[in-house]
Amino acid sequence: HEPYSSHRDRINVRGVLLPSQESGCDEPSRGVHKRTSLGCTFDSLGSERYMLTEDNRAMRDIAQAVPYDVLYIMVNHERYGGGGINNLFCTFTSDNQWSEYVFVHEFGHSFAGLADEYYTTNVAYDGFYPEGYEPVERNITALADPAAVKWADLLTADTPVPTPWDKAAYDEMDAAYQEIRGEINDRIGELMRSGGDTAEIERLKEEGERLSLEHQREVDAWFAANPTQGQVGAFEGAGYMSEGLYRSQLDCIMFTKGLKPFCAACRRGIVEVIERYGE
Repeated sequence: HEPYSSHRDRINVRGVLLPSQESGCDEPSRGVHKRTSLGCTFDSLGSERYMLTEDNRAMRDIAQAVPYDVLYIMVNHERYGGGGINNLFCTFTSDNQWSEYVFVHEFGHSFAGLADEYYTTNVAYDGFYPEGYEPVERNITALADPAAVKWADLLTADTPVPTPWDKAAYDEMDAAYQEIRGEINDRIGELMRSGGDTAEIERLKEEGERLSLEHQREVDAWFAANPTQGQVGAFEGAGYMSEGLYRSQLDCIMFTKGLKPFCAACRRGIVEVIERYGE
């Protein structure tokens, strides 16, 4: 995935396998607990889809089998989820329809220090980017000075900053989906904790995956028809904030699901980090 593919001569990938006693990982809000080598768990930081490990010693003991700069943990699981912490590690599940997307997205956090560009999904923290401060991440800005935007040299000619886009229509479309998604996840959790009907649980999981794909296809089609698609500007809505933070393009793999391109600011940021490692 670009820009990694055009810098593949600078990247080595090594895998280390340490089998766990059980497949999968912990899902506390669903009443699931597994004996695994790294103790990876959903519900990390209070977010049902966020998956991390807190066992740093076990992670480092496993990783020291090979030379490494960046750590990625693959968890054998069919559920959507993962996590990424800058300069520490990232995780993803291997068997979900969005696994490849999550792999690239979370690596953007851990390797390149990229920010999340989405703002309509529930997260475990409020005020992550305090008002009045410029975020350090390369791909979002508080835009205190529109004439000095971080990616000014990448702006599309004659594109206004801030850049108008039909934000209200997108917000309405995504809010409707997020409400349904939350209800399905809550119901799955209730049934699993109480030992509910297995067939109903599986039906709800499949329904959730189907709706996720349908919604993303709808969003992608909406983006494709938007006149600002492909332009580099400053689009309001980023970093978990609907207002006051801006991203460089209408869409990006750090904004919505799918193996889509990184925005211009992300691409440049990734290349900067790759070149720094290669110095």
